[in-house]
Amino acid sequence: MAQLLIKNGLVVDGTGAPGRLADVRVRDGLIVEIGANLAGQGERVIDAAGAVVAPGFIDSHTHFDATVYWDPRLDPMAQHGVTTVVAGNCSLGLAPMRPEDRVGQIDCFSYIEDMPADLLDAVIPWDWEKYTDYARSFDRRPLGVNLVTFAGHSQIRAYVMGDAAWERAATPDEIARIVAELEEALKAGANGLSFSLFDKDRQGRLVPSRHADEAELDALVAKLAEYDAVLQFIPGHSTEQIIADLQWVGGFLAKYKVPGLYNAMVHLDSEPDRSYRTIEALEALHAEGAHIWAMVSPRPFELRVDFEQSICFINVPAWNELVQAPAGRKRELIRDAAWRARARADCDEQYSPMFPFHIPQQIRIIGVGKPALADWVGKSLGDLVAARGGHISDVLADWAIENDFATAFVNPVANSDPVDVARLLKSPVTFISGGDAGAHLQMFCGAGEGTLVLTRFVRERGDLSLEDAIYALTGQQAALLGMTDRGTLEPGKAADITIFALDELTYATEKLVDDLPGGRSRFTRDPGGFRYTIVNGVVVQENGRATEDLPGSWVGVARQSRLAVA
Repeated sequence: MAQLLIKNGLVVDGTGAPGRLADVRVRDGLIVEIGANLAGQGERVIDAAGAVVAPGFIDSHTHFDATVYWDPRLDPMAQHGVTTVVAGNCSLGLAPMRPEDRVGQIDCFSYIEDMPADLLDAVIPWDWEKYTDYARSFDRRPLGVNLVTFAGHSQIRAYVMGDAAWERAATPDEIARIVAELEEALKAGANGLSFSLFDKDRQGRLVPSRHADEAELDALVAKLAEYDAVLQFIPGHSTEQIIADLQWVGGFLAKYKVPGLYNAMVHLDSEPDRSYRTIEALEALHAEGAHIWAMVSPRPFELRVDFEQSICFINVPAWNELVQAPAGRKRELIRDAAWRARARADCDEQYSPMFPFHIPQQIRIIGVGKPALADWVGKSLGDLVAARGGHISDVLADWAIENDFATAFVNPVANSDPVDVARLLKSPVTFISGGDAGAHLQMFCGAGEGTLVLTRFVRERGDLSLEDAIYALTGQQAALLGMTDRGTLEPGKAADITIFALDELTYATEKLVDDLPGGRSRFTRDPGGFRYTIVNGVVVQENGRATEDLPGSWVGVARQSRLAVA
């Protein structure tokens, strides 16, 4: 394994302590020495003069569960200083799973996370059923960065209960079996449990997590406490529901002293008091012993929306039915008077944050299906409604027909105001996360969150100090996730390191590339200007170019039952 000596850098160690000029020696994948003027011992020397030497960034909310099978480097994470990613979020995952359930489970995962279902089925080896076998399979895979996983509650519930998981509460016997599957995952190295009170599948069914009752959640959180593990969860849609769900889940977390990571808090222009009210609720919960931290992404959430199986119409049943339908069925439905009536009613009655029919002026047209319609690019759906007249649902339906569905929109959902985003980033009940890298491949690029923090909120605006930003991206993430072997620069810790000069960093505009298997497209982002990214003591990117090495691994968190050692 490569031996490194990093010389002359400003070491910002991820604890929040002031940076200091020092050298860092790396041997056999670990940091072995940090000090001034360290003498070389035959290692490769990296000159970090004029640069910061920091722990590699940890991205605690991704959906790279499947991506590792066609892109082991998880482009462009290392090019933005990331050395560890966490998958298995939002109650979803790839294990445990029976072969006969694979088609339905893949469809649910691919719908919610916007990934091609056929790609998942074709590329993933599926050489497991139980979580233990899944962990062993992962452990054999070469990776460009480290991977940590939660166990998905919906996945476990479906494994235990079958179709009934989508329909009802679990019986006492089923709860015991669900908890046993969670325990197996924790023993195998899962970092905790992910849970959802938000998602639906393609047919509009509530995901299995949403059918869990108090008895089931109590038993699950008790097991997490036994293993000093973490609950990641996503609450409901509206502000009132979010606060109610935080209070409900918080009761169990306080009872068992389990930390909770909530995805995600944003600033909404359309509802600016939501974040203030949610922070107040979280502060009250902390005072009561329910330690829930809200994920806050620094990125403006601008969603690209089209009519090709997009998740953005999930709350509007008639429109979701149309968008998920094959092309021929789309053309039938959109001309059907009964569907039109249902669509109008759904638009009027349902809250739809990802495609807000009630704020059409917020939705911009970015693509059209005919050259004659090109003048509409850049205008809003509100402009279209004003010009054409009629109910917004009918105007959108006629526009879809006119473009033969080859049209696209952008909806700036949240985080458009950097002042309010900075306020959220600095709250004591939040942490930097929630970018969703690896998911929604044709909607946005969630990579580069750390780069955005350092460029916009440290270098340009000065909202955060360099040391505080590095702590938020490294040491704080590791502490919240219960990871003790990385996240700070200390002798004995994993040599996950990023080296950069603050004035050299660039947060580039996302772009579409056609590099998925089969030539399909995804959003990505150009390298962020980091000089080096080092994973387990090996350089994986240098000045924006990936190396050939794949030293990353599945980082199974070694967990042992408190009861076993008591």
